[in-house]
Amino acid sequence: MQEGTVLDGRYRLIQSIGAGGFGQVWAAHDPKIDRLVAVKVLTGHASSSRQVARFAREAAVAGGLAHPNIVTVHDFGSATHKGQACAYLVMELLPGKPLSDVLKTGRLPLPKALHVAACVADALTAAHGEGLTHRDIKPSNIIIRSRGQATVVDFGITKSSDERHDITTTGVLIGTPAYMAPEALAGTFDHPSDLYSLGCVLFEMVTGRHPFTGSSWQMANQHINEQPAPLRTLRPDTPAELERLVTQLLAKDPAQRPASARRVRDILKEINDRHFGATPPSRGRDLAHHIQVSGAEAAAGAIIPVRITSRKACPACATRTDETAARSCTACKGEGQVIREQHTHKVRLPAGIKDSQKVRLRELGGPGQHGGAPGDMYLTVHVDA
Repeated sequence: MQEGTVLDGRYRLIQSIGAGGFGQVWAAHDPKIDRLVAVKVLTGHASSSRQVARFAREAAVAGGLAHPNIVTVHDFGSATHKGQACAYLVMELLPGKPLSDVLKTGRLPLPKALHVAACVADALTAAHGEGLTHRDIKPSNIIIRSRGQATVVDFGITKSSDERHDITTTGVLIGTPAYMAPEALAGTFDHPSDLYSLGCVLFEMVTGRHPFTGSSWQMANQHINEQPAPLRTLRPDTPAELERLVTQLLAKDPAQRPASARRVRDILKEINDRHFGATPPSRGRDLAHHIQVSGAEAAAGAIIPVRITSRKACPACATRTDETAARSCTACKGEGQVIREQHTHKVRLPAGIKDSQKVRLRELGGPGQHGGAPGDMYLTVHVDA
């Protein structure tokens, strides 16, 4: 194939935009409806009857999925070029580049990684809802659009619940070893296998490296028997919730992974909103409290129970303008506030603490907002004479 070739009397190839063992992907023009499209062409050995069957399958599967995060398939056919038969698939031309190219410059900003992963999880939600398992979720099959959206492509090895669409062969490794679930390495694929692959992609977006490295068989062994490094050992600013999610996605047992792609999408959005949303996280207020201890307790450094009480405006008299009536309120006994909640904490005092000395209790103050840390509590210790 070359620039200017008119495929099947209709699609004029403009520029090669990708290549692999299957053949080539071209930007092309469809004069029938005057639009630019992407044409995936099977050539050479890739145009065998088996690969053509896989190609037809991709057209049937992806063509039945209408979703903003899944590539749209327009057409499928076969043609003769220079005396050789070739099959082709016509898709929307996506303005963007593969995530694999984006990752060549290093790891992604955390909000972008969360957004891309949420887009993929949304695409998988639609595919899984139709009984489809992608089986090859990896960076080169995720296109980052010009406005930051991510689109999943290449449903050529998708497994359907419809056995007529399953063209896999026993003994053939299907997928990409760096992103394959342990059970997939043994030839067993289901929706949790896609979630594992998404976990591998998310790990790479956050850290800039694969969860496992080495040869294909070394990676296969690690997927089955080893645990990847915790995210925050490789990127300390990673939210703890994101580290937990990736750990769950990469669970060896499919039953221990999140229940669905929809749940993964929701968790990703919650993490993004909490840590990187329009309203940034804010730390809670520091609070002050006083406690009374005996001289013996101060000298020995005893463990003291401390009751922390938070209050709110009295709802019964907060709106009253009559000061006399407010002072006679039976709900708050004229104080204008009522107890909201009480907590008792056990505090170990340092031995030899002095009168009026302050003790800092980390994160026992006011609650943080939008995922922010709680404030601290400062105890002023009063020692009985």
